[in-house]
Amino acid sequence: MRIKFLGTGSAEGIPAINCDCDHCQRARKEGERLVRGRNAVLFSLPGYELLVDTPPDIRWLLSRYNVRRIDGIFLTHPHHDHTGGMEEFLYWKGNLDLFAETSVYNAVRREAWGDKLPETAFHCAFHPGMPVWFDGFLFTPFAVSHTVSCFGLAIYRGGRRIVYTSDTSNRFSNYARSLMQGSDLLIVNTPRFSPPHTGHITCLEAVELKEQVGAERLIMTHFNHNNLPADELAEWARGLDGVTVAYDGLEIEV
Repeated sequence: MRIKFLGTGSAEGIPAINCDCDHCQRARKEGERLVRGRNAVLFSLPGYELLVDTPPDIRWLLSRYNVRRIDGIFLTHPHHDHTGGMEEFLYWKGNLDLFAETSVYNAVRREAWGDKLPETAFHCAFHPGMPVWFDGFLFTPFAVSHTVSCFGLAIYRGGRRIVYTSDTSNRFSNYARSLMQGSDLLIVNTPRFSPPHTGHITCLEAVELKEQVGAERLIMTHFNHNNLPADELAEWARGLDGVTVAYDGLEIEV
């Protein structure tokens, strides 16, 4: 399984619009890994390319990384930074599956262009905890604690398990923790570096979570401009076992 991080920023991206903080000024001046598009991840599975979330930057991100094939889209929750680019797929030449829990799908349908959504993608409704089977892999959506209905997913392929938490606080159900337990890779959205942050899990808490559930590897993504710059985050992670800080364009195999 190949995983490509197309965008690794949170809602405002980095540099944030009209922001003169040191982090954003460095990103404008130095570019490279300091710059983050908003969060999107592409999972290359056997015979199936699964895109997780469609931020407003998605057209640019797909062009930047020459992504020419997508078979399905998984929407984690209806916030604009995760669904705002869905309208771009009105122009996608190809069939698309859209995995979205019913309340998330209905929220997207309420957008001004939403009457065209059924023509854009085939809605594959899911229920948290119920596996979605394919030929060669499966994934299980699960609910997480966020300000709106939000869902992560556990992907199973060839005896390996990858768990993607999406936006979540540091409060998980026992069921979600059981999916994470002993996973080969845990991918966690961590906008800020350290607590307190009631709405999202932080970098320091994600490292604790990795140890609690015994995950082999941890990759953090979805950073905002209040977090450490990419080079400082990477330097911090070098001192930790099995911890990686994602950057736009990072590609790994599991």
